[in-house]
Amino acid sequence: MNINISTFHHEISKVRLSKTAFNELLSAKASSEPDDQTNRFDAKPAYIAPHHSQTLSAELRNIRKIVDHEKHVLILDGFKVDDLAGFKSLIWTFGSLLGAPMVQNHLGHRVIEVYDRGGKSIEEGARYHQTRQGAYVHNDGVSDPLPIDYLILACGQKALLGGESILIDASAVYAELMAFPEVLEELKCDFYFENRGMAEEEQLFKAPILSFSNEGIPLIRYFRVYIESAHIKAGAPLTLAQIHALDFLDTVLDQSSVQHRVLLEPGQVLISADNKFLHTRTHFIDKSAPRLEIDDAVSLKDLNRYMLRMWLRKR
Repeated sequence: MNINISTFHHEISKVRLSKTAFNELLSAKASSEPDDQTNRFDAKPAYIAPHHSQTLSAELRNIRKIVDHEKHVLILDGFKVDDLAGFKSLIWTFGSLLGAPMVQNHLGHRVIEVYDRGGKSIEEGARYHQTRQGAYVHNDGVSDPLPIDYLILACGQKALLGGESILIDASAVYAELMAFPEVLEELKCDFYFENRGMAEEEQLFKAPILSFSNEGIPLIRYFRVYIESAHIKAGAPLTLAQIHALDFLDTVLDQSSVQHRVLLEPGQVLISADNKFLHTRTHFIDKSAPRLEIDDAVSLKDLNRYMLRMWLRKR
């Protein structure tokens, strides 16, 4: 497989829905908002009739085409709103029209709020989205045996300092590791993973870190902390060969040659093919003390770093 590492240094495409498409999105948002305020905002997926929303349908198809077959990642501009409730509703509507939203935790939530709760660390059992920790390169699909087709990360507010997103193309990683065939072969073997936070009853499953799509595109599943935890719980400590391979992989992931950094601005939405891209963020500092819960009535400008995350599968 011939992979040219130079192809991975392109700028991430930034696109914006046309005015007509955005107005059609707002119409879909209004029709999908729950009548019963006791229901969560992500209880009812949005729907559009293609013959009534032709512009939005066409632009959603183009976004899927870019992520599926071209650059595998893009940034969508123009989703800046003032209030938290409106932001949640807008992102939920857009995401549920782009794909089929997946459940992300044992409570059945299909949209996850990403902000620092000020509680325990990842090493102590917290999920990544609950902390302000950085430097843990991963993709979100590590907790589910089935892959995520589209990862959405929507920025409501950025941090006072830090919180850059770091994106790493799996193909670039594979190209670097081709010089170490024994490491590649080890990473293609099964490792233990855990469904952390996905169900009341914790379960383990096996999967390779590196694999390939039917078209021969490198795919990746990785979060070292979760893998190490899963192997301990399985009573199968990582072997020396596995540790050696993970050390090589971590070293590659740390190279600037495979990384692309972007600081999402409020109103920007990152969309990526989760099993083709790893990501992480830099450590960040917020302007205010962390809070465990945030009221929907709050203004986005008053928040600490705040993101919304969705996992989508193709319909």
